[in-house]
Amino acid sequence: MITLTSIREVAKKAGVSIATVSRVLNSDEKLSVSQETRDKVLQTAKQLKYSPREKKTHKNRIATVGLVTTVNEIQEIDDPYFRAIRRGIEQEAERLRVSVNRVIRLSDKKADWEGLNHLGGILVLGTVDPKTLESLYNENPNIVVIDDSHADARFDAVYSDFKSATIASLEHLYENGHRNIAYIGGQRVVMNQEGDVYFNEDEDRYQAYVSWMNDKGLQHLRYGLLGGWSTLEGLRLGEQLTERGDTTAVLVASDPMAVGVYRAFQKQGYRIPEDISIASFDDIEIAEFLTPSLTTVKVETEELGKFAVKLALERIREERDIPVRVMIPAKLIKRESVHFKN
Repeated sequence: MITLTSIREVAKKAGVSIATVSRVLNSDEKLSVSQETRDKVLQTAKQLKYSPREKKTHKNRIATVGLVTTVNEIQEIDDPYFRAIRRGIEQEAERLRVSVNRVIRLSDKKADWEGLNHLGGILVLGTVDPKTLESLYNENPNIVVIDDSHADARFDAVYSDFKSATIASLEHLYENGHRNIAYIGGQRVVMNQEGDVYFNEDEDRYQAYVSWMNDKGLQHLRYGLLGGWSTLEGLRLGEQLTERGDTTAVLVASDPMAVGVYRAFQKQGYRIPEDISIASFDDIEIAEFLTPSLTTVKVETEELGKFAVKLALERIREERDIPVRVMIPAKLIKRESVHFKN
């Protein structure tokens, strides 16, 4: 019986990283290591009878990944945020010849892990509880978590830098004279393997808002309203906020919610931005065409999906064995909905 040596075994015996072994065996001239290290890697590969054909197989075969998601099919179609992430996954998978050949929707309440151990890796989209992630990890350790900055550090993760973007938005409002700044957003939604849903306030944008208001000495003006993530929820929470009367600006957690907030204030005769300034997140297409155009944070949602596929492929090809976390920056797009407070 012939036993094939893996690149991981060569790296371990040579005392170097998997990436170093890969680059040495592929004669990467840009690799900055000593000749002694190069010789050691080559000698170790020879001793262990490592065949370069194994690496070639990794590069040329179609890698397989599964997608475990908290998002149902209707949400994926209707919600531009998750739709863009899925589009990024599909585009990068096609480019890198990765087959996303199984989709498990936890919302179907019949999640079955059977066969996941035969896939190269697993992409987890949305926030799942730690017990479910642990269960997935036991089936397949090559996990990449998308859109959850709270995931255990053992797992690869890619997510947006919502904290910095929130602070940038609040500073923009502050520079325009606003102090009585409210927040409207969605709760953090956590799902388990059985499809049960739990809600909490530990959402990055909201927590950044709370911390910023405290740091500015504005805690007595802090006013946050949390609910679902839909346009109708934005309308409902916006109507609730109009009853407060003294708010001069509001930061909204997503553009679809902001559409509802616009409607709530305009129904009550508020002028945007003269009476109420509004800023948001996502920069979906409609944001620029609202009246007035919406100040919002451009979130690189497609890049979340693309980087997730890249991270999974690195694991599948055994190019690294340490977890990494990729935080995608977001940019504030200043438009007409924020006005200097009179």
